[in-house]
Amino acid sequence: MPTLRVILALLVLYTFTLGPASPVSGRLVVERATSEAVEVFTVDLTDFFKEPYDSRIEPFNYALDAAMQRVEGHPKDLAPPYLLKRPYRLVFPYITERGRALAAIPLNGVAWPDHVRTPFTIIPVVRQVRHSRAELDTVLDTVLDAMTSPADDPRILSGHIDAERDRVVIEVTDVDPRLRRRLAQEYGSDLVAVQWSPGGTRSHLV
Repeated sequence: MPTLRVILALLVLYTFTLGPASPVSGRLVVERATSEAVEVFTVDLTDFFKEPYDSRIEPFNYALDAAMQRVEGHPKDLAPPYLLKRPYRLVFPYITERGRALAAIPLNGVAWPDHVRTPFTIIPVVRQVRHSRAELDTVLDTVLDAMTSPADDPRILSGHIDAERDRVVIEVTDVDPRLRRRLAQEYGSDLVAVQWSPGGTRSHLV
C-alpha cells in the first residue's frame, strides 16, 4: 500500500502548509483559485496507469492529431483540442466565429486498432473558451521566461497547456504563496495554475 501511504502523507502535509486539499477528477486541489491567487493542485496518476488499453480510442487519437494540425493553422481562432472518455469524445474549443466553423468540421481518416484498417468520421464537440492557442503559448513562454531569468529557479520543473481547462500550468517542487499572488495579478487566476510536484524532476523548459 505504498501509494496510499504517500497520498495520506501528502494530505497531512497540505493541512500544515497550504490548507485542506480536495480531490477533483484525478487531481488534488490544494488551494482553490481566488481573485488574488491562482489554483494549486497535485496529480494522482494511480488510476491512469491502472486503466487497461482500449483499442476503441485509436480513431480518436488519429482525429486528435488532425485536430491539432488544424489548430496550428489557426492558432488565434482555436484552442487546443482534447479527448474525453466514457463515452469517447473529441472536444474542439474555439474562440471566434471563424474558429467555431473550423472546429465543427468532421475529422476523417483511417486508424489501425489491433492492426485492423478502420476508416472513421468523428464529429467534434465544439465549445467556446476564452483563451486561444496563440494566447496560451505566449503566456506560457512569458511566465517561464520571467520565472527562470535572470537567475535560474530550481523550483521550476516545467510548464504546459491544460487543454481541458483552457489554461497554462506551471509545475513546481515548492509552492510559494507570493508566486500564486503574482501570477494572478499579472495574468488572472483563470489563465494560470500551479501544479505542485514535490520531489519532481525538471523537464526541458520551453
